[in-house]
Amino acid sequence: VEPVFSACGGAAAYRRAMLAEIGFLDDDFFFSCEDVDLGFRARLAGWEVLYVPTAIVYHKLKATGGGVTSSYYDGRNFLYVIWKNYPGSLLRRHWRQLLGAQWRISREALAAWRGEAARARLRGQLAGLFGLFRMWPKRRRIQAARRLTDDALTAIMTPVDETPTGR
Repeated sequence: VEPVFSACGGAAAYRRAMLAEIGFLDDDFFFSCEDVDLGFRARLAGWEVLYVPTAIVYHKLKATGGGVTSSYYDGRNFLYVIWKNYPGSLLRRHWRQLLGAQWRISREALAAWRGEAARARLRGQLAGLFGLFRMWPKRRRIQAARRLTDDALTAIMTPVDETPTGR
């Protein structure tokens, strides 16, 4: 058993007390990144997320990803996750890397402009920017209840410049 930042929603078990404290899946995260949002909120509230390599999960439905719908919601919801959960001090410290990562994703999508999924990703990013104001009340609640220090959070996250670009 080892600690990880967040769990995949298709293969996770949650403590009832954690869900009572932080809530369950956010309805604004339809289709994508809702598990990352939940895991991020859990971590900020001081909960630990564990990976059990011996666990076996049977998932009857197919995985999502790569299609037009998935690309749109990934583009939008990644921005929601960052804005809603990233502490302000870390946003100020890492804004260049965060913006750079989003720009790399946009550039890759523009390079593949003929692809429907690439265009959907760009539309999602644009929708995410315009939708950030809806996340503001949630962000305030989450950050006000945060128990994890910046140093503790930084220690369990992948450095921003090492994050995948969404390929």
